[in-house]
Amino acid sequence: MAYSSKNPASGRYQLRKAAGRYWLLDMEQPGFPYIPPVVINEGGAFIWQSLADGLSVKFIAEKLVMEYDIPEEEARQDITEFINQLIKQGVSCKGLIEGQKD
Repeated sequence: MAYSSKNPASGRYQLRKAAGRYWLLDMEQPGFPYIPPVVINEGGAFIWQSLADGLSVKFIAEKLVMEYDIPEEEARQDITEFINQLIKQGVSCKGLIEGQKD
């Protein structure tokens, strides 16, 4: 599938690294109330950037399997849990895994 411009990772949120941490910033927040950036770990940053690049969960899971020598099902579950955790922290993930490249 083609890359989706509805993917929030493509513009609304920007991933930055500062002070040894990864920060996910909402570039479209209204300003009040202020929504602080979400701190994510290196694995989360890898998943986020991969989704932003339009890669499929399947492809990202395969990369995690190779990198960390874990079962593919565990990798897929980690990706799903990461997205669910972002949602709990108020990150709009609608469209995050739509229109991905395989």
